[in-house]
Amino acid sequence: MTDEGRGGEYQRRVLALDHSRVLALWQGLRAGISPPEWPAGVLLEYLLLRAFQLEGAEVTWPYRVYRNGVLLEQIDGVVYFDGVSCLVECKDMTNPVDALALVKLKSQLLRRPRTTIGALLCTGKISEPASSLMELLPPPDVLLWEGKELGQALREHRLLEGMRRKLRHAVEMGFAEVKPPDGRNQ
Repeated sequence: MTDEGRGGEYQRRVLALDHSRVLALWQGLRAGISPPEWPAGVLLEYLLLRAFQLEGAEVTWPYRVYRNGVLLEQIDGVVYFDGVSCLVECKDMTNPVDALALVKLKSQLLRRPRTTIGALLCTGKISEPASSLMELLPPPDVLLWEGKELGQALREHRLLEGMRRKLRHAVEMGFAEVKPPDGRNQ
């Protein structure tokens, strides 16, 4: 069975998780350990969507977009909260996430209503070139999450609060918040 065909199976597995189990799996991912029944990258997508769901967001699980039989996009998920629609891109990588992931997400946003935003969530860090690209590629419609900040939000049940803060910063300042509010590099 393909990963696409297993989407319902992955969804059933993740729906059985409470917050403490989500956090335990997150900590395993950060340590480079994931259960064998979860293919690389897939666990992070479902895990983060479940965490958003546990905080009260509505989610759309990972899916693919086809047009005339041609695969156009793989979407890691969508999160809906406070009237906001947010495409999610997840990266479980030991190397810093490069600018290509950002360009891909921004191109997906171009096919969506202008009110749609994106969130790039990763277990590690965002590369300096990707951070710089965020400054040069308006509008500030992609919210960036690095692993340390994401882990803290998961522990404290504050993913949605973080999304609201990052979105407010983008609206008020005109650029995406690349580093946490205290300015420390993660």
